[in-house]
Amino acid sequence: MAYKLPSEVITHIMRYLSVADRKDAALVNKVWYDASLDPILQRDIVIHFYGTMVESRFPNLSRRKMSNLMLDQFDSSLESKSIMLKSCQNFSQSLRNLSLKGSNITDALFVDLMSHCKNLVHLDLSSCNSLFMSGRILELNDDIQKLKDTLKNVKVLNLSSIRFLSDATFNRMVTVCSNVESVHLASAQITFISESYLPKGQTNCVSNSILTFGNILHFIGQQQDKLKALDFTRTGISDDPLDQIASIQNLELEEIVLSGCKDVTDEGINSLCKNQKHLRIVEVKGCTEISGAALELITQNLMFLEILRLGKCRQLNDIAVRNLHRLRCLQVLDLSEIYQLTSAGLIKGLCHNVNEMLTHINFNCCSNVKDNFVVSLCKAAPNLLHLDIGSTGITNISVQAVCKYLKYLRFFRVAWCRDITDIGLVGYKDADKDIIEKAKENPEDFDIGRLRRIYDDHIIFKKPTGLKKDQLSASDLEKLAFDTTTGYTLDCLGRLHDLDLSACKKLTDGSLVHVIKFKELRSLSLCMTNITDITVSAVAAKNPSLEHICLSQCLSITDDAIRDVTKRLTRLSSLDIAGCDNLTDKSIHHIQMNCKSLKSLDVSFCKQISPECVGLLETNLKTIQSVNKRLTGN
Repeated sequence: MAYKLPSEVITHIMRYLSVADRKDAALVNKVWYDASLDPILQRDIVIHFYGTMVESRFPNLSRRKMSNLMLDQFDSSLESKSIMLKSCQNFSQSLRNLSLKGSNITDALFVDLMSHCKNLVHLDLSSCNSLFMSGRILELNDDIQKLKDTLKNVKVLNLSSIRFLSDATFNRMVTVCSNVESVHLASAQITFISESYLPKGQTNCVSNSILTFGNILHFIGQQQDKLKALDFTRTGISDDPLDQIASIQNLELEEIVLSGCKDVTDEGINSLCKNQKHLRIVEVKGCTEISGAALELITQNLMFLEILRLGKCRQLNDIAVRNLHRLRCLQVLDLSEIYQLTSAGLIKGLCHNVNEMLTHINFNCCSNVKDNFVVSLCKAAPNLLHLDIGSTGITNISVQAVCKYLKYLRFFRVAWCRDITDIGLVGYKDADKDIIEKAKENPEDFDIGRLRRIYDDHIIFKKPTGLKKDQLSASDLEKLAFDTTTGYTLDCLGRLHDLDLSACKKLTDGSLVHVIKFKELRSLSLCMTNITDITVSAVAAKNPSLEHICLSQCLSITDDAIRDVTKRLTRLSSLDIAGCDNLTDKSIHHIQMNCKSLKSLDVSFCKQISPECVGLLETNLKTIQSVNKRLTGN
């Protein structure tokens, strides 16, 4: 019956499938294949060509209406030039996003390529150092006029990590991209004090050798009515330049990225908050001089904020985060690696009311985060899609709360949470019943993670309950996994795409074989756990969509586990088995025979795998792009 369906119906069905599922569905027959080529289905697909490919392997993609193209690590050879020109010609009408990241091309080839891309919206030239090295890119007026009309639709221009970017080359690029709204200058070598480089008697001069902040500021002033986003990640920008940008009249930024800018302090954030109140995205991750005063200003002034990244801003504390509830439009929050944050402050800031807007939370390495906050968060933010609580002080109680309340969760990371046991995954509710009841009565002064109350300087430990905590047999765990009355099992999170249980040392085969079964799971990490072949085989059998799997330092797995993984996971593109001492060359043989889509492999520190066998794999497996084989065979 499948071949009788109209093409429009098949296309509509495919809109609800992941890219990997669409690829498989396209193999049903020619009708389904033609339906998969519908332009609507190509919008979220990126064609990635590598410079190492030969022209004879260049696919005939002229039928596709691709929107996204990445040409990676190409050079100026005739072969590379032919591939790049053919790519841009084939996709010229539909191409919206083009990345030439790291490609070694000339300015003449660049002009030829761009002349075909008339509908381009996003242009990525990051790390294209050779293109800007001579300083002659777009030097001819004819080239500028030619591309000025072609690139008039470009809204996003990425010039990150270009060592040879100067005032002159920057000005030429923004001239041909006259309607640009977002400029990325991450890791650019910007000179903020340029007086010593200017000729005597001049206060402003376009340099052919350096990129000055004065020139960038002049561009922002000219583009003030169009510019919406700026990225100064890992540059030397400080408070004064930030104030000059924020104070430009009629400039209404929606996004500012300052990650890793260690000279930015509360004063710079103050200027941003008071002058740019329409900001929707603020990223200041790694700005170590920012304190609670800056966060207070953000919560007072930026009422439209949707994304806030404050990771590694280690001066923040409980007082600083207590007013986060003011940001009613907040969708993404990153507070990772802030060691002073505790559950008490976070509960006040994020669990004040039910927040249906919040979808992404990252508390990785917030070591003082405990169960009482996670339980409160799960109730207050029921629409979470992404939750990272790795390296925190949580226990089984948090896992049970997540499984109970977060039905839409796609990404779940609890790596290095060493108090999580099999009981938390299979849902044995009676084991911690008394603890939960106590926590409900006094959620703020009851430290669930350590099973104790804290009163001033005295610690009163909880009276033993008589339960043999976490000591259940494999048969008991199996019964619990299938008993719906005992609690909430991990597989209640039926929409999971990404699961990370790395270094959860107390997890065993007893629970994992029963609860890791997700139809849509694409990425799984079980590295540094005590699993055996039993778990690996069960995972391979019950998770057909897996594309990335990490089993590094799982010391008990053998070649049989790798055989099952490679045979059953037909979509596998990334496999990490580093430090698995029991694996031999047989595993490499299984990979070579069964993995038709593998792109990345890590076999470093595998003592019984020979470098020669890995080298043979690299030669014969055409899809492989990256192999890590450090200290194999030692």
